[in-house]
Amino acid sequence: LTKDQSSSIDLIIASDVVFLASMLNSLLNTVEALFKESASNNPSLILSFQRRDAKDGEESVAFTTVKGVIAAVEERGWKLDCLAWRPVTVRKETDGVVTDDKSEVFVFEMKPQ
Repeated sequence: LTKDQSSSIDLIIASDVVFLASMLNSLLNTVEALFKESASNNPSLILSFQRRDAKDGEESVAFTTVKGVIAAVEERGWKLDCLAWRPVTVRKETDGVVTDDKSEVFVFEMKPQ
């Protein structure tokens, strides 16, 4: 786009792209830049992710946590709504043994205010 053109981004959808904690701020920085350039009055990000922090819980350094998502969004002054939450069964393989494990999937809507 040229300076005379403006984009109009109303909705960005991202699924399972922030499983590592280091990915979250990069995604939010990119979305924030797109929102600032958008001519839309009410852009939003729909983000879904599966909880992967079961071993370390909310103190996980490696994996994105629900607490981490909430903190990152609040730090930007954005509005956050949880649109959906579901428990899921995930098949895991450890040392050649496949087992079923419990996890959760969240869908959040984030908007600048």
